[in-house]
Amino acid sequence: MEVSDFVRELLTKRGISTDTDVHAFLNPDYELHTHSPMLIEGMNSALERLFCALERNERIAVYADFDCDGIPGASILSDFFKKIGYENFEIYIPHRDREGYGFHEEAITLLASHGVKLIITVDVGMTAVDAVAHARAIGVDVIVTDHHEIMGELSAGRHGMPEAIAVLNPKLGDYPFRDLCGAAMAFKLAQAALIEGKRRGIVRFISVPDGWEKWLLDCVAIATIADMVPLALENRTLVRYGLSVLRKSPRPGIRALCTRLRLKQSELTEDDIGFSIGPRINAASRMGEPEIALRLLTTKDSRRTR
Repeated sequence: MEVSDFVRELLTKRGISTDTDVHAFLNPDYELHTHSPMLIEGMNSALERLFCALERNERIAVYADFDCDGIPGASILSDFFKKIGYENFEIYIPHRDREGYGFHEEAITLLASHGVKLIITVDVGMTAVDAVAHARAIGVDVIVTDHHEIMGELSAGRHGMPEAIAVLNPKLGDYPFRDLCGAAMAFKLAQAALIEGKRRGIVRFISVPDGWEKWLLDCVAIATIADMVPLALENRTLVRYGLSVLRKSPRPGIRALCTRLRLKQSELTEDDIGFSIGPRINAASRMGEPEIALRLLTTKDSRRTR
């Protein structure tokens, strides 16, 4: 492809100089430029526990952060469970003012009282040693999905890591790209579960069309841009395809939000996410209840978006 000298100079200043890298940057390819979720350290352990919960019809809780990374991530897992016809789950998002950021023991106790046996965190939990220990003590297993920086002592010797069933973080192990956001990690778990469910021949997974998970990339794109992780390599690819999904997303909440903001959905850009859509999702927890934003992204009823 032809690239002007000006564009090539700009890319070179960003460390993108070879023809291969330039082509990948300007023309991201989903198959070529994303990585298998099975490469994430701990994924096999996470899948074993998840499928055990599904087989036993155990109650599962998705515990997500209240920002525009955690809420889209919770939406992704909510869509995943609904798609495979699993109804025995709930979403918990801590209140920004009443509870604050983090994986809280009080919330874990509350979820346990609901019969929850497995908690999957989204965008939180990396340093929640005491909270995960509390969960174990009361009979609740935890799968942590997070992306936050790992403390020096954690990356060196893993001391102080929460003793969860699995800790899924792109900064652990040898995953090829270390800058995924929290919602992208939730997407990777859902993607891996779909692969594994089909491999096991489970009917509820076989019935899901191949490639359906790409419809979840609208939430990945929103979170990736809003959380301001580097828009390079795999993130760039996820956002490129996520924007394509977002422009034709059937989510009533996205359509209603575009209408309210006077945005043309078919022409949405990263600026629209960064300056219009993302701040509105964040505002739910800053000005009221984070569940409002969650309902906006997950509802199938256009009447609930008014």
